[in-house]
Amino acid sequence: MTNFKSIPNFKYYKFFAICLFAICFFASSELVYAQSFTPTPEEASSAAVNDIRSKVKEIVQEKLDQVQKGQKMAFFGTISEINGLSLTLQTNEGEKQLNVATNAAIINKDGKKIKAENLKNGLFAIAMGYLEEKNVLGVRRLVMSEKPKTSIREIACGKVTDISKEENVLTIKNESKNIIYTLEINDKTIINQKIAGKVEKVKIENIKNNDRLIVIGLPTENEHKIITAKIIYLLPEANEANTPQPTSSKTSPTPTSTP
Repeated sequence: MTNFKSIPNFKYYKFFAICLFAICFFASSELVYAQSFTPTPEEASSAAVNDIRSKVKEIVQEKLDQVQKGQKMAFFGTISEINGLSLTLQTNEGEKQLNVATNAAIINKDGKKIKAENLKNGLFAIAMGYLEEKNVLGVRRLVMSEKPKTSIREIACGKVTDISKEENVLTIKNESKNIIYTLEINDKTIINQKIAGKVEKVKIENIKNNDRLIVIGLPTENEHKIITAKIIYLLPEANEANTPQPTSSKTSPTPTSTP
């Protein structure tokens, strides 16, 4: 039986073997771990792209905020909340925060200066100042105003029943709804008519009784429906119907008598 201890430098070989075994063991463990948790190339690529996009968006948004900060800006809307000199404004683009400066000019509807204590919820305001942050305005001037009314256009159609060319007023009747409209025509009213296949602008003189019209304009409720006409269309079918139709020149043959 061989005595390994008698081999020269045996203890060194033994130490080398133990180290080699340990290295192999840990290397194999790391390989198994890496194979278990390393994402596929596609997953790694997708994750990297998403990470880059997210960082680019953050950088772009940060740069935009920096560029916009300090720019002159104006917001207008209805005051919905008041907390000292901090106001919340309801606008068409959402809520805007206003930081009113202590020396800001606050003007009421009559053009007179008032104090911040006189502000109330529900007032329509125009705020002017410098952008501090996104949706936050440092206000230097705050003007109270009437809330602008939304212009509502009305479309009416009917047959012309009366024409007053001196006063530039027409009356049309919608027979299906039994409604009479009074049309006010001014120098801004556009009257269109289809002539020889082309739509052309014409004057009120081209409109005749019994013509059918389509009218677009601003309504005014009164005892009658009054519309300030913006655009008037003369329907070609009605105009063609008013045009005399040609009669046939052919005459029926007269019977001849037979002997």
